Amino acid sequence: MGFAGISPLAHPSAFQRWVLMLCVPCVALVVVGRQIYLSRFHDLSTWKGGGMGMFAANDGPQSRYAHVYLVKPDGTRDPLNQFSESEADFVTRALEYPLRSTFLRAARAIAQENWMPMQQRAPVTVFDSRSEPLRAADESFHLMVPYGRSSDTEKRNWSIEIQFWKLFYDPVKKRAHIRLDQTFVFKPDELFERKPENSVP
Repeated sequence: MGFAGISPLAHPSAFQRWVLMLCVPCVALVVVGRQIYLSRFHDLSTWKGGGMGMFAANDGPQSRYAHVYLVKPDGTRDPLNQFSESEADFVTRALEYPLRSTFLRAARAIAQENWMPMQQRAPVTVFDSRSEPLRAADESFHLMVPYGRSSDTEKRNWSIEIQFWKLFYDPVKKRAHIRLDQTFVFKPDELFERKPENSVP
């Protein structure tokens, strides 16, 4: 059986046979090397970049979390969690490859929403090691809800803070614990594109 436009290698030379035999393992080695490098030095999830080692480490989507906050000019911050499907996809992609540039794309998508605070503030609940609620802390926050999209970027002078958390397993203590890995703060000049003012002659 032949294919139009493709001449079969009826009698390949020894060099061609070696090239064909070495091609696949060489490509696999490149993929593995890239996966190891990005996972070790850039925190790429082992479930991405080719999936090499996806079953060798507990580093899947269930072990990475993001806390997103809207930070006002006075320093107060309120958590954001009601994301659209596209915004949640940006956050998930950033968690899989946690660079500032990937989280910036997520923050820009989230910043396009017109976030409105609810009137009543909600207290922060303190939990014990078994995830049982203990008490309400002194700190409280506004529940922020998206209310359409605003085109008036001049009034949006708030920042977005994204905390990247990871779940780690201690083989000695045989216990899992979560740890804050990185914190990214994006200022208004990064989030919004300012339109130049029209000059009046």
